[in-house]
Amino acid sequence: MRTSPIQSYGCQLRTAPPRVMTFPADADSAAALLKARRWVEDQARAFLAGHSLPQNPWEAGIVFAGEVDQGSSAKPLAELTIYTSEGEYVFEWDDQG
Repeated sequence: MRTSPIQSYGCQLRTAPPRVMTFPADADSAAALLKARRWVEDQARAFLAGHSLPQNPWEAGIVFAGEVDQGSSAKPLAELTIYTSEGEYVFEWDDQG
């Protein structure tokens, strides 16, 4: 049985205080990464429903391999930026790896 080199994905919504979540990779690393990205987007949408866009663009969230560590300088796998275009929110992922 082959194991995934990535054990979990940690994600963070950049609010004050930050919201964080960890998703175990188990046997399906791609599905765990997708869940982490969806969590960041869902949290950002919930935040925007109660607040205005903090700034345009808002570097709203990040996904890491492993757990989110506030003191870590680990490079994110993906970053979510939200901005407005023609009055609508645009959610854009910048995949690093």
